[in-house]
Amino acid sequence: MGASLGGGGGAVSEINMTPLIDIVLVVLIIMMVNMPIQIEEMGVKLPGVSDKPPPKTDTPSEQLVIAVYEDGKLALNRTLMDEERVFLEVTRRLRSMGKKNVFIDAHSAVLYGRVVDMVDLAREAGAAKVGLAKMKPEGPKEPTGVAEGSGLPRGITFGSPRTVGAISEKKADAAIQPLKASFMSCYSQALGRNPRLNGRMLLKTTIGPEGEHMEPPEISAGTNIEDEALRLCVEQYLPNITYEPLGEGKTAVVQYQLLFSPG
Repeated sequence: MGASLGGGGGAVSEINMTPLIDIVLVVLIIMMVNMPIQIEEMGVKLPGVSDKPPPKTDTPSEQLVIAVYEDGKLALNRTLMDEERVFLEVTRRLRSMGKKNVFIDAHSAVLYGRVVDMVDLAREAGAAKVGLAKMKPEGPKEPTGVAEGSGLPRGITFGSPRTVGAISEKKADAAIQPLKASFMSCYSQALGRNPRLNGRMLLKTTIGPEGEHMEPPEISAGTNIEDEALRLCVEQYLPNITYEPLGEGKTAVVQYQLLFSPG
């Protein structure tokens, strides 16, 4: 602090700001040095190259759509075929599909009962789920071809087993496979009597906790094979189907679909 005298005037006092500014600057520098530095981080996951193959999925490579046209004709995936051929094709294709789904695409003029028939057909062929496609004013897409031939190779084709209870489809299928040669022997004899004999046979059995047949296996409704000798021949082998024990108190019901084709 200093004082100056002016001529004719009183004393004037001034504050020397330089030392104060120096002190403030020193304090500011000290605070900056001691203040922790915070760095905000945000994780970002960038796509990289992996040596591992993509996971496999059980998405079917082909979607099955049964079209019912206004004039009553049927098509599977836009290929015209009769009802029996639709059943055979759906049964055969579902066997290799992971998700056994079938869709019904019907024209608005088709009677409701006919649509129900197609739902039943798909279920009997082995579909786990049956859905109805959204109804369109113009109806299903136009067919692109007509099926030729029987659609099945000569012999017996097994459809996907339908199971209820404590057994998987895979185990049920493995149980009947050893009898395919015996069934084929029966069919070969039947073809000697009727070279064009074809159709389907539905087998049913109930399994007990030890894997035993709780009731004699039978050929049930849904069979359209007219050769009685073939039915009896197949029926004699049904008790030979053997299953693994299911476990105490567990039971199961299995239905098998057998498709017979002369080729």
